[in-house]
Amino acid sequence: MKPKRKVGLVLHISKSTGNLILKAETDVEIGESALDKSGKRVGVIYDFFGPVDTPYIAVKPRSLEESTKIIGEVLYLEEKQRKRKR
Repeated sequence: MKPKRKVGLVLHISKSTGNLILKAETDVEIGESALDKSGKRVGVIYDFFGPVDTPYIAVKPRSLEESTKIIGEVLYLEEKQRKRKR
């Protein structure tokens, strides 16, 4: 398994969109996979918003049923492998 970096803590589920809302702990890119502590993919980074110095992240969950179980949990990003220059 590839090493993971912490995205942030799941605070709640957005009532209007159903997205998971996290307090950001690292820089992210839209489209990256969000993983739970066991490495299982729970969703995709959909948006980031809020103040620049303390942003929030919206994660579009794979399953709304499963997303309610991870409120209060930390989500992670799968580390991208860097290509070596020759």
